[in-house]
Amino acid sequence: MKVKTKSKASTAIPASSMSDIAFLLIIFFMLTTVFSQESGLKYELPDSVKEVTLDQKNIEIYIDAYGVVMMNDAVVSLDEVKTTVKTTKMVQKDAFVVIKVDPKTPYKYLVETIDSVLLGGIDNIAFQSTEESYEDFDYSKEVGME
Repeated sequence: MKVKTKSKASTAIPASSMSDIAFLLIIFFMLTTVFSQESGLKYELPDSVKEVTLDQKNIEIYIDAYGVVMMNDAVVSLDEVKTTVKTTKMVQKDAFVVIKVDPKTPYKYLVETIDSVLLGGIDNIAFQSTEESYEDFDYSKEVGME
């Protein structure tokens, strides 16, 4: 009886288990991958309106639902907010800002105002949710749209 010996090694790659290996790798990477989660804003508006006596050294800023920023019953831009905060900080070192926000105000306007206050140099910021309505306030006089 003759024993046959293979003279050459097989050059073909067995592909029958490739799909199993691929699925195992997919499952491995799905289980070990960590997705980053953004925390979002860390600011929360208060639920209730509580009367607080405010000193003269505070800067009060009101933001309505349309993004209009008001200081001292006058419409101001974000640059004016930053300038006012800077000058107040120079005069009174312990001044802080109270931002009154309409509950319907988009966060975009709140964040822009906070950035202007922080650029002005004051990092003591208090938030107040307000039910005040400035619907009767004539914005056209302040903006020059008469």
